[in-house]
Amino acid sequence: MNRFRNWRLRRKFSSLGVMIRVFFSNHDCDAFGETIEEIVESYCDYNGKAEALCLKNEITEMLQTEDDSELESRMALLAENRCNLKAWGETWRSFLQRVLTLL
Repeated sequence: MNRFRNWRLRRKFSSLGVMIRVFFSNHDCDAFGETIEEIVESYCDYNGKAEALCLKNEITEMLQTEDDSELESRMALLAENRCNLKAWGETWRSFLQRVLTLL
């Protein structure tokens, strides 16, 4: 049952997961910029307006998760340990809000 829930979450928030795992990866994010702003700009340049709108919608929906521990759990599943927010000085909520503002 848990595997099905995880699969559904990954599918529902696929753009968000890809953005985090690829563009904000611990190993690759330098290739897309040094700041969150630069990386989001790279994401938009690479993916275009339609995908950026999809990402914006997914982030908006994810931020409706009121419980921070539930939000952290969901985001940890999507990120697959490929993003270190402590290096950015962010929580998942503050990070998502920042990216949403930049979109």
